[in-house]
This record gives sequence, structure tokens and C-alpha cells, in this order.
Amino acid sequence: MAGGGGGADAQYVNAKTSVWWDIENCAVPRGCDPHAIAQNISSALARMNYCGPVSISAYGDTHGINSAAQQALSSTGVSLNHVPPGVKDASDKKILVDMLFWAVDNPAPANYLLISGDRDFSNALHQLRMRRYNILLAQPKTASAPLVAAAKSVWLWTSLLAGGQPLSEGELQQLVINKNYTSSPGTTQIPVSGAAQMKEPVDSHSEKPHVANQNSPSTARGNRWGGILGNPSQTNAPPPMPAGRNGTSFTRVPAFW
Repeated sequence: MAGGGGGADAQYVNAKTSVWWDIENCAVPRGCDPHAIAQNISSALARMNYCGPVSISAYGDTHGINSAAQQALSSTGVSLNHVPPGVKDASDKKILVDMLFWAVDNPAPANYLLISGDRDFSNALHQLRMRRYNILLAQPKTASAPLVAAAKSVWLWTSLLAGGQPLSEGELQQLVINKNYTSSPGTTQIPVSGAAQMKEPVDSHSEKPHVANQNSPSTARGNRWGGILGNPSQTNAPPPMPAGRNGTSFTRVPAFW
């Protein structure tokens, strides 16, 4: 498992940190001071020895956030990106595109902090990690196992909001192996202390249930190869080649495309 509560490696201490906040998946809790969010995120990063410049971009239907909270976020350095509702996964796609463009302008070493519990981001995070970007994660109590596997450190969203510490290595191991916290295939329920319980969100957004994409490229690719290769034990052997002159037999040579 990649995740844990360890501090920044030397090459990432003074590197830039870009924060990508899915406000539809991790809403502003009721009672949370929106003026303090950006500072608390920066403080949580600094406690883990991430001391470089921090930028925070939030995505979602900002019309669901009251104007006072929007003003508070904007005035404290959070870039609000309105994504109109009604289009499936529109926020996720916008975040992914901007994350990848950020990588073009900011070569590794650099840090990504994703605030979301949506496993649709897992492939991009693993790809970035393989390109020497350091991946950090903050998510609600319903954890996506592929996201956790990509991240060096994992916060509960409510803990990050308060400027707190990420989950320890032991807590992450318990998250994966303890069946009592498993909620559904591909997701894991993180144990949350009473002080870190998520409060009712101030806006109308709620956590998006993840529905696995049955028509994803990886699924389609698996079906395609499965259809071609099939089960070797069930594959009919090719008919024998006819004998040549003087009883000489031919050997069938497979064609490579």
C-alpha cells in the first residue's frame, strides 16, 4: 500500500502543491467557516513538511453554495470553477483535464492533492505517480481502494478541513483488511472518530454514489480479448492441414497482425 502518514520526501518538500477539490463529492460541512478552509489545508500540508507554493481549485455546481461562502472561498485564494449540473461526471472530467494540463506546465517533482472519493480519478493518479508526481488524497469516510493505493498520504476530508494529520499506516491497513468497514466492492469504509464525523453539508450536494462503468475502455478491451482468445480448454483445435505430395504433411503457422 502506498498510503501512510509519513512526511514529505526531500524532493517534494519545496515543490509546488496543486489541490483539486471536487465540491460535489466533498462538500463544505455545515458549521465550517469557509474563510478558514484554504488556510487549514495549507497548514495540514505544512505539518507534513510540504512547504512549497499551494494552489487550490474547486469544481462543481457553485450555485449550490451560498454567495457568502463563495465570497469567502474566493477571497482566501480558492479558485471556483462552476460546472453546470445535468451532465454525467462533468465535474470529474473537467478536473481530470485541468490536472493533466497542470502537469504539462509543472514537471515533476511536484505534488497533487485530490479532494474526492470518486474512484474515476484512480487511473490518472496512478499514471501521474509513475511519472514521479507525489500523490496526496483527502476523501469522505467512504474510501475508494484504488485511490488509497495511489496516495502517499490520505486524510479524511473533515480532518484536512481542520488542518489535521493524515491517517496512519495502521489505520490504512485496517481500512483495507478489516471486513467490518467494507461497504461495497471497490470501496472501503474508513473508521471515523466521533470528533471527525462529517457534518451535514451546507449546500445541496451529497456524496455521489459510484456506479462502475460497464462500458469502460478496460472492460471493453477485456471482452474483446476474451472473445478472441477464449478459454484455451474450450477452444476447438484447428482442422489438420491436408497432406502434401509423397505424404508430406504441412505445419500450420499462426498469422501475426
